[in-house]
Amino acid sequence: MGELAALIIQSVAGIVLPACIVKWDESHLGPDRLRRAWPPASFWCAVVAFGIFCLPFHFLRTRGVRRGLALGLGWLVLAAGALLGLGMALGS
Repeated sequence: MGELAALIIQSVAGIVLPACIVKWDESHLGPDRLRRAWPPASFWCAVVAFGIFCLPFHFLRTRGVRRGLALGLGWLVLAAGALLGLGMALGS
């Protein structure tokens, strides 16, 4: 696969994966926690600008410090592993 195609696929995956994780998590939140989640414009700014690094902040906002940090770092590691695996599969 061409290097440009691999770069585009990885860039898109770096946005889509955290967006899916956050949206999936938001679909399971109660009303109190959902109120603390990002509004749509802020959500997309965070996901596009920071990629997987927005995950700990989402969980911190919606869960509080201890549980949020643990969940956020766990999802960050899983997402990084998935993106690393994608990069290896694409040969870059």
